[in-house]
Amino acid sequence: MHLTTKDRILHFIDFKGITKTTFLNETNIKRGFLDKDKLSASVSDLLLEKIISTYPEIDLLWLITGRGNMLKQGLVYESDSKSSSEYESCPIPVYTLDTITNSSHPVYNGAKDSESALLIPHMPNCDAALYIHTDTMYPILRTGDIVCYKRIADVNNIYWGEMYVMDISREEDENYLTLKYIHQSELGEDYVSLRSHNPIYPPQDILKKNIRRMGLVKVCIRYNCLV
Repeated sequence: MHLTTKDRILHFIDFKGITKTTFLNETNIKRGFLDKDKLSASVSDLLLEKIISTYPEIDLLWLITGRGNMLKQGLVYESDSKSSSEYESCPIPVYTLDTITNSSHPVYNGAKDSESALLIPHMPNCDAALYIHTDTMYPILRTGDIVCYKRIADVNNIYWGEMYVMDISREEDENYLTLKYIHQSELGEDYVSLRSHNPIYPPQDILKKNIRRMGLVKVCIRYNCLV
């Protein structure tokens, strides 16, 4: 299915956890802009300017063409929902992301056996945080940096081009954790293409069914110095 600019706007609204009414009020765009019968209509330069001015985190190339990432890379963004449940400051468990692990790894299994806890006021709703011990996202993320993620229950509910933590099964009955961007695969809808930011790692196409668990990375914490 061919997605339009308005379809991508709806994806962004869902990602932010806001309503269409909030989006229209904040961008000062008239009601009806996102009505179902108008989703195929083009978006004028003036309206694109209003959207980018209100939400500077949106990547303009992605918004217009669908190519690249929904959000500009290397920055941290928060949900704009103002409900107390969205902004409730609760510690989240912190684990270590190893390149290879076994099925008993606690990273998706709640706070038990976590190494520490992280508390950042007004951060988006996240389930856990990971210390990175892989260079797949170098140089935007390095060993010792932290990513915070929200669990995704449905492997088909993917924001293309965004960063995910994934627990992946291999044919030899072994599974491993990885941190990658997820893109659409040329092999068909049953596959996804995993891509690193680090150019030394080539893209990898895997079956969706081999993703045992996954989490959408919502916050990145970058250490400039570890000493």
